Amino acid sequence: MADFDDARRAALLSDIRRFLQGLPRDLLPFGSVREKLRLRHTIDRGIREVPIDRIVGSIGREREFNRMFLPRDESLRARWEDIRDSAEGSGGFPTVELYEVGNAYFVVDGHHRVSVTRAMNAPSIEAHVREFVSEVPIRSDDSIEELVLRRGRLDFLEASGLEAEEGEFHLTQTDGYERMLDHVDVHRYYLGLEQKRDIGAGEAARSWRSNVYEPVIRIIRESRVLEEFSGRTETDLYLFAMDHLHYLRERHGDEFPPARAVEEIKASTTWSERARGFLRRIVQRFSA
Repeated sequence: MADFDDARRAALLSDIRRFLQGLPRDLLPFGSVREKLRLRHTIDRGIREVPIDRIVGSIGREREFNRMFLPRDESLRARWEDIRDSAEGSGGFPTVELYEVGNAYFVVDGHHRVSVTRAMNAPSIEAHVREFVSEVPIRSDDSIEELVLRRGRLDFLEASGLEAEEGEFHLTQTDGYERMLDHVDVHRYYLGLEQKRDIGAGEAARSWRSNVYEPVIRIIRESRVLEEFSGRTETDLYLFAMDHLHYLRERHGDEFPPARAVEEIKASTTWSERARGFLRRIVQRFSA
């Protein structure tokens, strides 16, 4: 028999474990997901059995239950226990209402029913499902930030016209994709000046990739510096390097001496020693 006190203790232990693992503890708020992913169109999928593990979000109650859909608040007890009694009786309880986005589900109606089903270790629950069509997949352990980044990558590839492998152009900075589009625009401007003609957006993006982005990525790989930056990506380090290089060239001009650039980096109190060494290699390569 599922017990509310046991479920609350399990919620606490789950929250602690997920905190230590760096995993999200709260349910995904559907309002934010809908806004960030620009969800518009729905399809009624009817009644189906939905795996409990894939129900990871809520409309309006994302703090009352944790990501495992276990209860956090004492105020949930009476309703929760009523639902449990109904579930363990002969009548069961009504079908829940869910939204589907990608491979994830959000509770519209039936939060207590989902929670009780989770506490009873049932693998699935009967639900009426309406699907929001999305180009961005959602996984069970996603955070809002991860969804924003996935949407940003998709927008970057669409705006630039570039094709990419699954492992390319991944960032952990939510504004990073807009900054990379700025890099493409600046490259397009200077390429047009150099060649004395208008440069198309697609041509500029391909040239930026070949002549700016990929050379820096090669330096990152050859230096193995990514091993020193846990949780970051090659593209994160590309932005990190190019932003600081831009700062140095603004101060010293395009032809500043590499030795002076190294001194500037050494004098900085905002970078770690490992980052300074990496930046020194970037500056030397681009200033040779």
